[in-house]
Amino acid sequence: MAEYLMSQDRLNDPRVLLAILDNLPTSIFVKDDEARFIYSNNLHSEMIDKPEKDLLGMSDADFYEPEVAEGFLSHDRRVLQDGVVDISEEMASLQSGMSMPVLTRKARLVGPDGKTYLIGTNTDLTEIKRREEQYKALSETVPVGIAQVDDKNGVSFCNPLFKVYSGGDGVEESQNALLEKLGKGHAGFPGEACKFETEFSVIGQPLRSVIVISSGWLTAANGNRYAIISVVDISEMMELRRINAEVSRLNKELAANMKRLKDAQDELVNKGRMEQLGQLTATIAHELRNPLGSVRTSAFLMERKIRGKGLGVEVQLDRINKGVVRCDNIITQLLDFSRTKQLQCVPGDIDAWLSGVVEEEARKLPANLEIEVVLGLDGKLVPFDPGRLQRAIVNMMSNAAEAMMGAGEQLLTRGGEAPKLVVSTYFKEGHVSVRIADNGPGIPPDVMTRIRDPLFTTKSFGTGLGVPAIEQIAAQHGGRLDIESDVGKGSKFTLWLPLQTVNFAEGEKAA
Repeated sequence: MAEYLMSQDRLNDPRVLLAILDNLPTSIFVKDDEARFIYSNNLHSEMIDKPEKDLLGMSDADFYEPEVAEGFLSHDRRVLQDGVVDISEEMASLQSGMSMPVLTRKARLVGPDGKTYLIGTNTDLTEIKRREEQYKALSETVPVGIAQVDDKNGVSFCNPLFKVYSGGDGVEESQNALLEKLGKGHAGFPGEACKFETEFSVIGQPLRSVIVISSGWLTAANGNRYAIISVVDISEMMELRRINAEVSRLNKELAANMKRLKDAQDELVNKGRMEQLGQLTATIAHELRNPLGSVRTSAFLMERKIRGKGLGVEVQLDRINKGVVRCDNIITQLLDFSRTKQLQCVPGDIDAWLSGVVEEEARKLPANLEIEVVLGLDGKLVPFDPGRLQRAIVNMMSNAAEAMMGAGEQLLTRGGEAPKLVVSTYFKEGHVSVRIADNGPGIPPDVMTRIRDPLFTTKSFGTGLGVPAIEQIAAQHGGRLDIESDVGKGSKFTLWLPLQTVNFAEGEKAA
C-alpha cells in the first residue's frame, strides 16, 4: 500500500506527467479557451515540424494560410462552444512545405481551475492511405466485384467488375440498385457479416449466379461505419454442376438401358436354349421311355416267374424297379421344365383337389414321414391347371422328403423331432398360397443363391430342374414361388396363385 501511495504521489508531480505525455506514441496538443496552444508533446511538434516553444501562446492563424487557419479555428470554436467531439480528416501542411493526411480528434475539457481547454490528437494517415491505394489498385485486377458501402450514403467505392455487374455505366444509383438485388438473398445484408448464394440480372445481361460476402459494419477512424462487399460470379460453376448432373443422369439411363439390353439378350439366349432343351427333352422322352417300358414289363414278368423259387434275386429286381422309377421321374422333370404350351385352367376347389394329390403322393414317400394337411381356403374357387399344378406339388413334396433323407433309405430325426411335412393353404392380398414346409436340415446360403438356376443340383442323381420347373409352373399360372429356409430347422416352399387368370378353358372366369 505504501508503494502504491508513493506511485500516486509521483503521478501528482507535473514533471512526471509531462514526461509521460511527451513520450507517448500519439500526437497530443492542448489549447486554451481562445484556441491558443498551451501544450504540444514531442510527436505533435515533430508532425507539424515546429518546436513547442514556438507554438505556446500562438494560434493556427499564426502558422497557416488564412483559409486553412480558419478551417482549423472553426472546428476549435465548435468544440469549445458546443462541447462536441470533433473528428476530421484533413491534409496538414508542414513548415517544410510538405503535407500529409491527418486524422484529428478534438474534445473539450474543464480543468480543476474551472477554465475550459481543448485537447486534441493527430494521427498520421500516410501509411493507411498508402495501403488504401494499394488495396484499390489490387481491386482493379481481381476477378471479384468489390464495393465499399457506407451506412448512410450507399456505395462509396467499387472496382470496375462491380460496375459491370451494376450495368457498366458506373452510375451510383445503379450500384445502389445492385445492392438492393443482392440484399434479397440475406436479411441482414450488408451490415451483418455473412456469406450466401443468390442470383441477379442486369438489363441486357444473362442471369448471374453469385456468392456474396459481406464483412459487416466496420467502424472507421473517423467514426463512420462501412462494409466491404465481395461478389464472386459462379455462373460457370453452376453451369458445370448442371452439366455434371445431366451427365450423371444420362450415365444412369445408359446403365439402365445397358442392363435392360443385357437382360433382353440373356432372355433371348435363354429362350433359345429352352427351345433346344425342349427339342432335346422330347427326343429323350421318346427314345428312353419306350425302352424303360420294356425294362419295367420284363422285370414284372421275371418277378412273377421266379417268385417263391428261392433264387435270391429279389433285391436285384427291386433295384431295377427303383431305377426305372427314378429314370421316369427324371424324364418327367425334363418335360415339366420344357413345356411351354398354354395352360388349361379351370376354376376349382383347390383344397379338395389338394387333399387327393397329397393322399396319392404320400403312398410313394417313406412310411416314417409324418404329413399334416392344413387347408384354409374354405371352398374358395381358384383357377388352375390340375395336371401342371400337380407336378409342382409332387416335386415340392418329393424334394422335401429327399432333403430329410439320410445316407440310406430312411428319413432322419432331428433334435428329437420325427421328420414331418406340413401342407397348408391360405388366402392373402388377392392370392392363394400352397405351402410345403419341412423340418429337415434347411438350405445352406451358398445353395440358396443358386437353387433357382437350371441344371444346378447337390444330388448325385438329380437333374437340377426340379425347382426351376416348379417356378416355371407358378409363373405360367401368373403367380410366383417363394423359398424360405433356416439351416438346421427346415425349409418352406410357397406357391402364390392369383384368383383370376385369362387362360381358362372354354372362356370360363373365376368368381
